[in-house]
Amino acid sequence: MSSLSRRQLQAEDTRRVILDAALALFTSAGYGATSVADVAERAGVALATVYSSVGTKPALLRLLLDRIDEQADLPRQAADLLGSNDARDVLHRQITITRTLAERCGDIIASLASAAGTEPELASVYRAGLARHQAGAEATVRRLVALGGLEPAVAPDRATAMLASLNEPGMYRRLTATHGWSFDETEQWLFETLSHQILASGASSSDPSSPGVSTRTRPFPPQR
Repeated sequence: MSSLSRRQLQAEDTRRVILDAALALFTSAGYGATSVADVAERAGVALATVYSSVGTKPALLRLLLDRIDEQADLPRQAADLLGSNDARDVLHRQITITRTLAERCGDIIASLASAAGTEPELASVYRAGLARHQAGAEATVRRLVALGGLEPAVAPDRATAMLASLNEPGMYRRLTATHGWSFDETEQWLFETLSHQILASGASSSDPSSPGVSTRTRPFPPQR
């Protein structure tokens, strides 16, 4: 291995350590309360190293955001959703996409939401993320309409509003972190609730063996 390759690997490893430190601090202390010096101390590197390898604090968060699509594998999941010919499966895939985001990247999303109030340049990134979430709900409802799987009494824009509002990462965060539900329980509840609300009656059976329902989950969260 050449010295250049070793230097590149070392630089990549340093960046990873810095980003991991930033994520940990943004999650525990909040974006606004975390300084670049705090990140450097947590990562065990010099302050100058953070600036030279990653950049400013907003740059740290933007780089963390790049992990979202990579970790959640969103392009493949979205393609699978749009290629499905089963309405129940389409709805469940959309809910699973959001679960994946919340479970793997919820801390990053929460950090961005916090930063949006103090960093104007990140506020636009956050708005773009919200717009993409809305677009995903719209695409899902369009697919349901095309398959004849949308409840006839529910207008597409109303179905989109329900899907986008209930099936969002913050809902997973609230139900798991605040109320102690598991991700499986939350996913199942969202699927059952939205199936009842927006799927045509012929496609909304709650039978766990039918398409679109995870057999890993119980029908309802246990009483606590």
